Amino acid sequence: MNFSNALLMYAIIPALTVGIIFIVKRKILWSAPLISTALAFVIYSIELMPTSIITIFTNNEWRSFFILTLILHLVVAVVITAAAYFIAHILNKKR
Repeated sequence: MNFSNALLMYAIIPALTVGIIFIVKRKILWSAPLISTALAFVIYSIELMPTSIITIFTNNEWRSFFILTLILHLVVAVVITAAAYFIAHILNKKR
């Protein structure tokens, strides 16, 4: 994974997902990490296209890498979502 892919996976996708859901409907903001991780799963699958998902999950090394990156992505998305909830709380206090 090069730097641009890492930046896309761990910064742009979670931030855009949380930002869009924050702007559109804050009530479903809790789902942003799940949506973001699902998008990351799809993008990882497309990036590893010559290798099938079955091959990834039968090979221990690939499976461990794949699961760890998805867990890391989920953690980053949860942190960004928590920051968005904090910002929403501050905005509601100002009203």
